[in-house]
Amino acid sequence: MRRPASAARRPAASALVVTAVLAGSLISAGGQDSAAAGQAAAAAPEVITVDTGRQSGPLTKAGLGTLFGVTTTPNTPAALADGTQVLLAQHQSMDGDTSYPSSTESVAAKLRGTGVKMVGRYNDLMGGWPYVWKGIDDWNGKVDSATRSIQKYKDVLSAVAPLNEPDNKLGTQPDSPFMTDPRVPGATYDAKVNWLWTQTVRRIRAIDGSVRIMGPNYEHYNPWESPDRQPRMRDFLVNAENTGTLPDIIGWHSLGPSPGDVPESLTRYYRPLERELGISPRPVMIEEYGPGNGEFEGVPGTMVKHWAEFARYGVDSAAMGIYTNPGLLGNTLRRTTGGLKPNGGWYFMNWFRELRGNQLFVSRWDTRHYQGSDAVASWDSASRSVTVLAGGDDGDIDVRVLGLAARGLGPQVRVRIDTTDWTTDPLATDRRAERAGDPQSGPYNVYDKVLALDSGGNLTVPIRGMEHLDGYRIVVEPAGQAASYPGKYEAEDAVQSGTVPHTGSDTNLASGRGYIGGIDGAGSSVTFTVDAAKAGVHLLRVRYANGTAATSTHQVRVNSEAQGAVSYPATGGWANATMGTAVKRIALKAGRNTVTLAKGDGFAELDFIDVRPDTHRYEAELAAVSGAGIRHFQWNEFPDYVGGIDGATSSVDFAVDAPRAGSYLVDVGYANGLSGTAGHTVTVNGASAGTIAYPATGGWLSGPRQDADEGTATVRLTLREGVNHIRLTKGEGYAELDWLALRTE
Repeated sequence: MRRPASAARRPAASALVVTAVLAGSLISAGGQDSAAAGQAAAAAPEVITVDTGRQSGPLTKAGLGTLFGVTTTPNTPAALADGTQVLLAQHQSMDGDTSYPSSTESVAAKLRGTGVKMVGRYNDLMGGWPYVWKGIDDWNGKVDSATRSIQKYKDVLSAVAPLNEPDNKLGTQPDSPFMTDPRVPGATYDAKVNWLWTQTVRRIRAIDGSVRIMGPNYEHYNPWESPDRQPRMRDFLVNAENTGTLPDIIGWHSLGPSPGDVPESLTRYYRPLERELGISPRPVMIEEYGPGNGEFEGVPGTMVKHWAEFARYGVDSAAMGIYTNPGLLGNTLRRTTGGLKPNGGWYFMNWFRELRGNQLFVSRWDTRHYQGSDAVASWDSASRSVTVLAGGDDGDIDVRVLGLAARGLGPQVRVRIDTTDWTTDPLATDRRAERAGDPQSGPYNVYDKVLALDSGGNLTVPIRGMEHLDGYRIVVEPAGQAASYPGKYEAEDAVQSGTVPHTGSDTNLASGRGYIGGIDGAGSSVTFTVDAAKAGVHLLRVRYANGTAATSTHQVRVNSEAQGAVSYPATGGWANATMGTAVKRIALKAGRNTVTLAKGDGFAELDFIDVRPDTHRYEAELAAVSGAGIRHFQWNEFPDYVGGIDGATSSVDFAVDAPRAGSYLVDVGYANGLSGTAGHTVTVNGASAGTIAYPATGGWLSGPRQDADEGTATVRLTLREGVNHIRLTKGEGYAELDWLALRTE
């Protein structure tokens, strides 16, 4: 049905309102389905309040840190580390030892000239997990050697942590080597740990009296969950004070799912202990934070909730725990044939890293709802701008910015909303968010307009359809011209046929001058002229509105060639009230292309499209593996590739998304450590499609060079539009598989 003319003139959104909606889609981030999107649109919005009149000094940016985030293998680019990191927690080296790629001595040279500092974790020198105690002489020798080592790179050292998770990782069992060592005095495990702390700190300070020391670095310091935890911390502080070994920085780990754990521990338990014992307030470092629940590390919407609590309660520094693999800056880099490249998590951390000015007070809609949306914000007096980084929930969010007129802004301001998406692959066998996150060329802009402040000098910026994995940036600054955004094409500037352009009072939510509705007739269409640097598969992102109750579609034609349809889940309203984002893969030629969106099923209105090269590659460890093994690279713990494809029926079945029917070049990343050429047989959707050859690469993926010995083999295959299954089965010789990717001719 055509939207009635009266609907187009519904009460328009106020000129004070900006709405960005990112509804779920096949390729997009977040994982919110269309039903949830519709329910979210109908729910009352949560409110995040940013008060520009309440400033608390320069941002500390606690949370911009990672455990083992920089390595020499893979070769983490120093510039990318400098773009997002403040603190790294790294394995401590012995003097002269660079054999481990994530150790302090291995990576120190990378950090010179950056703003990144390290914490050296001495306890990792023991080896084993839990650690293996080899006696006090062995430990003392390692401590002395490590302390000599740090003299070479104190310029990039923040502190040293003598112990790591000593509340349980040194051997709590009565018959453990640590508990039974007669040279370690103490009647209890905790007493022995406190003695070891004292001896270790004294040895460090005997060699270096100025290095900052952090501790105790417990794994658990949430006393409300276990009655032994507060007495343990108290005994540690009493012993340290009595022996002159108080840490310069107090620290522990916070690995639970709630961002509220650190505020609770800090304000209700730790700070009162300092006051009780007469200890001067220590800076606070959370040396590992975040849960291993599958959607934390590097994920924008999860990280920001922790950053917000750190900022709110004065945490000085913090580093993410590691649940994926080292060298990836906390899961924010992805391996590509061109080296490590940033994903949406990196861009979100980069936004935080680049914030300037004073921290602003941010209040959530419900201070008890630690799993809800949250934000960090800054006021930069030099540019007279407010920046808000938000995320963490599904649904509608209002960001209320107070006191803008008092800061000298208005009566009009420029408002930008950008997003950084955490892409997911619904075709992967392991759909945990941490296993996703494609590399991206940069953030996405969804809004850039000049708006008027309200009569109180304030502004409300609603984000409609927030997805909990994604990150959002709002910038409010003096009124000025909108920027141009490469790859972004406004619908009102495209060629239209049989449509109804909207450029009047009902376009306050539109990205540019308006939006296009009335794409209702059989010949209705909007045709964009799109430039591509080179031929290949691209991602088409469409900002749209679908006010019906069902999913609608538009037929897609590229250079007059049919390339399937783009689906538009219901958004709960039309473009004068709300919008969403849909994503589809399309194939473009090099140079100038036309992309037409034509009437399909149901009804939808268009705001703009964004077109960029598709960076997705299909990882072998996330494919359907039969008769083979999912393995990890040396020094890693989490899956990286598939090996052991050795049996007659051993296979890896990749589910891939082809934008159109036709011929594709299929690239396969592999390793063949033998001297001859190996091969796999290929089937496509169950039909034989020949073989693929793997020339020798000189090494296996299990070797110390990881994927540096990898080769790329190519086979031409005919695929249907949509989902295809490409199965690679044991043929001649032996090969290990890393990834598969599609290219057009």
